[in-house]
Amino acid sequence: MHLALYSKRMVNEKKYLSHDELLELYALCQILPGPTSTQTLTSMGYRFGGAKLAFLTLLVWITPAALFMTVLAFIYIQLSDSHLQSLKYIEPLAVSFVIVAAIKMVRSVAKDSLSVILISISFLVTGILRHPLGEYVKTPWMFPILILFGSFLSYLVKKGYRKHKKIKVKAPWKFLFLFFFIFIIAAILGKVLDLRIIKLFENNYRFGSLIFGGGTVLLPLMYEQFVSFKGYISSQAFLTGLGLIQATPGPVFSFATFTSGLSMRTYGPGAQMLGHLVGTVGIFLPGILMIFFVYPIWDQIKKHPVVRRSLDGAIASSAGLVAAAAYLLFLPVGLRWQQDNNFHLTNLLEKNYINQENILAIALVVPMIFYSKIPTPIWVIIALFLGFIL
Repeated sequence: MHLALYSKRMVNEKKYLSHDELLELYALCQILPGPTSTQTLTSMGYRFGGAKLAFLTLLVWITPAALFMTVLAFIYIQLSDSHLQSLKYIEPLAVSFVIVAAIKMVRSVAKDSLSVILISISFLVTGILRHPLGEYVKTPWMFPILILFGSFLSYLVKKGYRKHKKIKVKAPWKFLFLFFFIFIIAAILGKVLDLRIIKLFENNYRFGSLIFGGGTVLLPLMYEQFVSFKGYISSQAFLTGLGLIQATPGPVFSFATFTSGLSMRTYGPGAQMLGHLVGTVGIFLPGILMIFFVYPIWDQIKKHPVVRRSLDGAIASSAGLVAAAAYLLFLPVGLRWQQDNNFHLTNLLEKNYINQENILAIALVVPMIFYSKIPTPIWVIIALFLGFIL
């Protein structure tokens, strides 16, 4: 969804950068741990204004989502099923945005046979093979593996880019040192001190440090840690928040704002507010420290012939991942399953397994988004209005 918005606003409307440049940043962030969409946008800020603009971009990006989830955490239990039902067209709309983004990016990137092959491989592995191979393909390591595979194959096949000036890389080591320093200190304090607020920071910082592939990878880890293992929140609260985050603007990683705040609710409203803050900082901080360390190096070395010959493959593989995301997001919205989050054909309902209403909505909205210039917020308002009256 966010990559679709970046493509529409930053590339098509504002002309700040090209599709290839956007996918270049996306590919870089895919091989780093942390919230990919947030890191991609922060990288744009770094590209145009250095560390200060990157940090400001980060704050502007995560603040609305954090505030939304903080407020929703206090009032979620008051929401009835009829209120939640009014959000039913948000998911088909989100899928439509991703489908449009995938179509535009694949068309832009598929310039030669190698690009087509790499796009197809990424789509096949992370999309189609996700079902028969299960956990072997679902691993978050598959995202950086495909990016690196595409880069290596492109390096072997591509020619040219042989002349270059000698490059002197100046790495901002302080950010990498800070990344590991906080990781170690948080782990020690979380083990030694029996304070839930410290443990929440350590859990979220660890999640943000080890997760590849975006927010969907975060959700099962959070459920295991906060619901199954420690029992900080109930499964009902977790699933309610998960439904709300799907209709909330901003990164999925802001779900940590919701879960961390609720984990502190038994200590009073003040402690709950502190939990929201700690969860937000903990989940986003490691990924941003990695961007502050890696992006300046990337900006210095990307013109090297080895990197240039590899970059086209990374971009093509990234386009395939976007296409796979569109396919995977379509499945739970367009079809009905006996068990949620289990998208094997054997898990389909025996009768009425096609969600005709959602498929019709996607079929109508995709061409309208593709060819019209209606702003994204207007589409969201229309979806909310239709969900309320129908």
